[in-house]
Amino acid sequence: MRKPSGRHRGTNKTLSFASVILLGINGIIGSGIFLLPGTLYQEAGLGSVSAIVLAGLSTTLIALSYAMLASKIDDDGGAWVYSNRAFGAFGAFGAFGAFGAFVGFQTGWFGWFLGVITIAAELAAFLTALGGLIPVVKQRGVYISVALVIIAALIAINLIGPNILTFIDNISSALKIIILIAVIAAGGYFISTHGLHVSQPQAVSSDFRTAFSTAFYMFTGFSFLPVAANKMKNPEKTLPRALMVVMLIVIAIYGMAQMTTIVILSTNLTAETLPVAAAFATVVGSIGKTVAILGMLISILGVAVAVSFDTPIEMASLATEKTLLPAVFGRTNKSGAPFVAIWLTIGIAAMLVVSGSYLFLVNLIVFSAFLQYITTILAWFKLRHDPTLPAGIHLPMAPLLMGFALLLIGYLMTSATWLTWLIAVIVALIGSVIYATDTRRRGE
Repeated sequence: MRKPSGRHRGTNKTLSFASVILLGINGIIGSGIFLLPGTLYQEAGLGSVSAIVLAGLSTTLIALSYAMLASKIDDDGGAWVYSNRAFGAFGAFGAFGAFGAFVGFQTGWFGWFLGVITIAAELAAFLTALGGLIPVVKQRGVYISVALVIIAALIAINLIGPNILTFIDNISSALKIIILIAVIAAGGYFISTHGLHVSQPQAVSSDFRTAFSTAFYMFTGFSFLPVAANKMKNPEKTLPRALMVVMLIVIAIYGMAQMTTIVILSTNLTAETLPVAAAFATVVGSIGKTVAILGMLISILGVAVAVSFDTPIEMASLATEKTLLPAVFGRTNKSGAPFVAIWLTIGIAAMLVVSGSYLFLVNLIVFSAFLQYITTILAWFKLRHDPTLPAGIHLPMAPLLMGFALLLIGYLMTSATWLTWLIAVIVALIGSVIYATDTRRRGE
């Protein structure tokens, strides 16, 4: 998953339709498709392909709420901007207005936390992939040591300046597409020589709901496109079409990649921590696994670096431009880097990566994303007839579709573990304390 960033925004409409499509594909494809096929297969068997497709279609529906709001509100920030605009002025003043402002704050707070977990998840994915290449990394002490070295490097890059960011971004973007295309092609060759044989894993848990929910992680980067609407040509027309095309392409890539790993690895898929690399190695030999893992490492690291840069900036923006956080979170050093936000963001990510598993972090990300989706859809209901805003994009049966999306999200949230709920409550409480004690917000 790729987090949206204000650094991609601008006042000039420079992105063509083709550029938007490539931007969207790059923004969505992350570590999930490289590490999760075995987990999904274990949870839903052959139904894992359907889980991915349905998660993609459901995310497309949710993405349309972002697109409709982006066409009405031309501002950075995505979900928290929409929520703050919709609920911050609820009732104009008084108790209702205070509650609405609090909802907007919590949306922004969880948006930042979503970035923190994403950094941790991508680093966990990187270390898992590195362990497939250098087995000693699987040892707990080595795992933690390597994690801390990477964390230190991320902090240094952020504090000194992200000059290397664009280079890493471009290389990682190209590699992840190349790897997936190569694996799908290998799958086609495998089927042509061995035939098409698929089977259910013997110990399948038959938990389609959990697989469905987990598969959402593969698509959460969609929110990058609506945030980037400000740089699109004719966003009212471009954005909905681009979202549909991007999501259909990514769904097709993910579905074929999942089916490829199932066909090539069969029931052995459940035992593979790096299923895409293992499938590629089955067809082209051990050198194929090494090449695939190296490509995965660069790709995943690129996402981690980009998110580690975006998330502190988002926190600093909440503190300075939007005054939703105390001013201390927006403090910068001589290089203009928001050092308080950087240390806090990457420091918490470091604790998560050494204490939580990749799958747990994925589920926590999905849950946090669901909270963002709920407030965004509710914001759309509140703002859809707002006379002070442009008409924006109109979709047939939009209220019915958005209502269905809310019910679907609520259903999927029931699959979250008690620990996920507990962490969400703790994060919300911490945010509430910060919100309540911010003297600047109260005008003191």
